Amino acid sequence: MLSPPRPRSSFTQARSAVARFGSGLALCAAACALGCTGEVSDGDLASEYDCSLEGRKAFVAELMSEYYLWYDRVAPVDISALTSPEEVMRAMMFGELDHWSGMQQQAERSAFFDQGRFQGLGYTLGLDPEGGLRISWVHLGSAAGRAGLDRGALITALNGRPVEGLSAGDLNAELTRDVVVHTIRELDGTVHDVELVQGDVDISSVKDTTVLDTPQGPVGYLMFTAFVRPGEAELAAAFALFRERGVSRLVIDLRYNGGGLLSTAALLGSLIASGAAGQPLIIETYNDRHSDLNRARLLEETPNSVNATDVVFLVTGRTASASEQVINGLAPYLNVSVVGTQTLGKPVGADSWDHCDYTLAPITFHSLNAAGAGDYFQGITPACSVEDDILHRLGDPAEAQLGAALRLLDGQPCEVDKAVTFAPAGAPAPPVLPGKLPDLPGWY
Repeated sequence: MLSPPRPRSSFTQARSAVARFGSGLALCAAACALGCTGEVSDGDLASEYDCSLEGRKAFVAELMSEYYLWYDRVAPVDISALTSPEEVMRAMMFGELDHWSGMQQQAERSAFFDQGRFQGLGYTLGLDPEGGLRISWVHLGSAAGRAGLDRGALITALNGRPVEGLSAGDLNAELTRDVVVHTIRELDGTVHDVELVQGDVDISSVKDTTVLDTPQGPVGYLMFTAFVRPGEAELAAAFALFRERGVSRLVIDLRYNGGGLLSTAALLGSLIASGAAGQPLIIETYNDRHSDLNRARLLEETPNSVNATDVVFLVTGRTASASEQVINGLAPYLNVSVVGTQTLGKPVGADSWDHCDYTLAPITFHSLNAAGAGDYFQGITPACSVEDDILHRLGDPAEAQLGAALRLLDGQPCEVDKAVTFAPAGAPAPPVLPGKLPDLPGWY
């Protein structure tokens, strides 16, 4: 029986459905279907299992039998009849709840979570109220950023093919070519072609940081796009501004944030709620074979933190995993409100083990907050239901979600005034766009 050292904590979000482009999109091969690396070394496990096909299959089977959260809810599997490690993992997954266990190349994983980098064009897609395909936001360190593209730009054609006639598969194929010619209609009506070349994208984790003056005092706003290590310095700088301006009320925009490092999630929570330092943000519970691994991830004393009294989170169906953990984890300590549309729903996490050239990340723990809440498998339903307003710039008080958040903070009702709830069992997953990063749907 394999007895590896304590694994590394990780989170991700990988479920994907397609909105108006259909549901036949083939997701990328495990590229970012896993979670994020944590801070504890997993040691050298190669001595236990070699890198032959049979060795890799056996290693997967061992992890799924011992550490998998739902190991006791899966029928026995004959791994000798299966042809690949990936097939072994799929066969040993509890499909009713698990959409995330997987594996990927170590180099790809490290580039994304440790360096904040991936290969692509550098933007996120969204749909406007008429179903038009628009750019939601852009990473500055990317081909799209260097070309000056921005939120709200309507893509009418790709490589000369009208978007309106493309299936999900066709759309994905055009967007993943080495060179992609976009026909763009800007918000001012200007139409032009933009040629983008696939390449390194430096993730812009923190965007549109601003302090808004309201009748009830200053409100700090920022968008946070991914819980990756380079984003920690960006968060510290943003909260230094908030602290300098005396901000105690916040709007944190997580509408496109599919998750990432839990250590970064704990940092964000600590920056928001300095008054709760020393208290648990996330309580991680393992299966009955490894209850010794149960742990609490604490809020800490952190430079530049603010002692927020109220925080509103902006969310969509792309909000998942570590993002949901921060929302759920802060609820016991301050006034937390949620504005937007139903989140994806992932109250579980995956630890990671390196083996040969791969990182394996089976779901290993269930996460709760200090009050014992955390069964939102169908997503968190906002108190204020507001669609993503892609026709306004981020940080603009006229943008629908931010406008609703500001009304809540000033004691005014929003369009739908109700308590934060969880979607009923069996509710459909929120629609998202196709993307080649399944844990961050819509990213290109």
